[in-house]
Amino acid sequence: MDLSISLLIAASFAILCTYYIGEKILVIDFSAYRPQNLKKAKLERLLAKKDAPLRNSKIRKDIRNAFERILIPLGKADKDLLPARMDMAFRKKIVSQINRLNKNKLCRKIYVTDVVPIPKNDFETWSDDGREWRESVLKCSTLERFESTKDDTVQHEIYRKNSYLRILQSRHVRLADQKEKKKSYYNDMLRITCPSCGASVKLDSQQVTCEYCGAVIKNEFYDWQTESFEIYESISTNLKRFLQLIVSGSILFLCVFLCLYLIEDTEISLAAGVGAAILALGVIVSPIIYGKVKQDNLAKKIVGYSENYLRACLNEYSLKNESDKDMLDFSVDTIKLLKVANTDEITKVTAEIYGTKTFLPENQKPFTKKIKKKLTLQRARNPKKRKTDGDFFTEKECPSCGANFLPDENGCCSYCGYTLHEDSIKWKIKN
Repeated sequence: MDLSISLLIAASFAILCTYYIGEKILVIDFSAYRPQNLKKAKLERLLAKKDAPLRNSKIRKDIRNAFERILIPLGKADKDLLPARMDMAFRKKIVSQINRLNKNKLCRKIYVTDVVPIPKNDFETWSDDGREWRESVLKCSTLERFESTKDDTVQHEIYRKNSYLRILQSRHVRLADQKEKKKSYYNDMLRITCPSCGASVKLDSQQVTCEYCGAVIKNEFYDWQTESFEIYESISTNLKRFLQLIVSGSILFLCVFLCLYLIEDTEISLAAGVGAAILALGVIVSPIIYGKVKQDNLAKKIVGYSENYLRACLNEYSLKNESDKDMLDFSVDTIKLLKVANTDEITKVTAEIYGTKTFLPENQKPFTKKIKKKLTLQRARNPKKRKTDGDFFTEKECPSCGANFLPDENGCCSYCGYTLHEDSIKWKIKN
């Protein structure tokens, strides 16, 4: 078939197919171009005066409090405002960041507007190896500013139209309660009856005082412990689907064009072109699906594997071993397992780590670098097993939450669930 006719038919066929599929999977929405959704209007809403970063966000109070307990200390560069219950590695990371900001006489203010909870106005919860986890991700628009604490001048700012705020929290589940296999633990402990006077008391901290009789009530491990906080930007689902549709349409056009140009029979060439396009897409998609299945299978080889805990270990390692004093923040974005080797004693893992580092040189603007590292990590094969207690409980302070170490019936910290099995549960970075 002639070159120009082949191009015309292939283009028409690809456009029609792309339009038909796009109509089914894409949501046509022009609201982003309305005056109230343009950057200028969003900036006005972002910089409007508020008592707290998430004031008037129409999200639940417990979700709002979880985020604001990190946003407010960063915005005021005051480590004394940090919540009492924080993972120690995460606390060191935030305190180091605040100290760095104070050294440069800056504060990191994160302004938030147009909050859309994902997927619902609630936490996503799950249980994992003796801990109950909850996570909230808020889709919103944010303006991150590094402002001078002297005169409020802006040193650097980052505007994110499609921004995501993520908070991760956990709490220890007692061994006796784990046997009940509940979906959520201790929700009924938010209010208890005062053992002294019988009044109803709200437990909103590790230690509360009854307002009626003055009795001191300890909350212990019912409080949630903040494990991680992240802010990042991502393209919308609609835009992602549109880009995938464009790639698929381009492959279809190329395959149909080549078949029309090389094969004389139009019907046969069209059928061959569509078949070739499906085959090409299969070749592209198959490695992606295989990669996901491989990741799941490798994770199953690790006893009590928790990606959240592995991230915490990597963050702690980076904080201890980072030689650059200008580093402000480090975050792990993706962990790709490459190899898992088990022996009777240890589990050895080879993984690729993708993340970002933010630097704040003295008297200069902050900047961010993407990182990719291939690391070998190892840990005890069965971290909960131990031969003898020995000096097991000699440590006065829990290395995870900082509370006095009071072991529960499983030998774990009664406040956060951290185990002192000679750090056997911890991932050690070998290289």
